[in-house]
Amino acid sequence: MTTTTYIEAPRTLPRLAADTRYVLTGFPVALAAFVLCLTTVTMGVGLAVVWVGVPLAVAALTLARTFATAERARVADVLGEAVPRPVYRTGTWRMFADPQSWRDLAHALLRWIPSTVAFCIVVSWWAAALGSLTWSLWGWALPDGPDDHELPELIGLGDAYLTAVVFYLVVAAVLAVTLPAVTRAAARVEAGFARALLGPRSETA
Repeated sequence: MTTTTYIEAPRTLPRLAADTRYVLTGFPVALAAFVLCLTTVTMGVGLAVVWVGVPLAVAALTLARTFATAERARVADVLGEAVPRPVYRTGTWRMFADPQSWRDLAHALLRWIPSTVAFCIVVSWWAAALGSLTWSLWGWALPDGPDDHELPELIGLGDAYLTAVVFYLVVAAVLAVTLPAVTRAAARVEAGFARALLGPRSETA
């Protein structure tokens, strides 16, 4: 009996698209989670003395749990495996004693940090790559005054238009080659932050 081993070719473009989509959609979701959960939990703490804050605090933890459930589904495509859903304690008062509920809230309030970093890096890399690649189409329309200098001229390559076109094409090629790795790293950092806070712990397993 013979066994044939199939080696799958790297799926660079689908992987790049998936990582880019994860990072770009993660940023607005992170902002929404931060605003909604912070507002609710702040109101809950402020009104706790009149007991109105208790249902607000419950609402904040419930919102955080909802965002956590959605994020566990999102990171599976980046990490290659699903983040198991922890076992939550049931009941309103037991929710406050559940460590995972507070980890979900911490993720909702802090996820904007890795999401913002990843978003800025990925968007900047994509913009630089596309801008350099298409520079020959719009570079001629840039101001050409005595104080206006292109990067090739500033580094001593001259001010010829063809030189600038070739230079930016080279830059575009470098950025395009490194784009999958940069996007992958940014997505994994963001997804790793989610896995660290949203994955099950021994006390909740």
